Amino acid sequence: MGSKNNSRAKILVRGKVQGVGFRYYILQRAQECRLSGYTQNLPGGEVETIVEGDKVFIEDLYKAIQKGPKGSEIKETLINWEDPKGNFRTFEIKK
Repeated sequence: MGSKNNSRAKILVRGKVQGVGFRYYILQRAQECRLSGYTQNLPGGEVETIVEGDKVFIEDLYKAIQKGPKGSEIKETLINWEDPKGNFRTFEIKK
């Protein structure tokens, strides 16, 4: 029917986002949306997500990230759109 609107985004979340299951929350939402890429904790306490797939589904994931799992306290979310590279087949948690 429609062609996939392939996009790529880098999402950064700041706040109380480590040690509260945030990466697993992102993993579950990304898999539900059939997105590929990864999420990881950064040394500064942030969670970074690189994701590729349909832009509508990336936007849905971003909305879910802005809400976060129970126990998280989000202070800031940033999204930067990039050209897709097509180098992911699945979505995984790093670090």
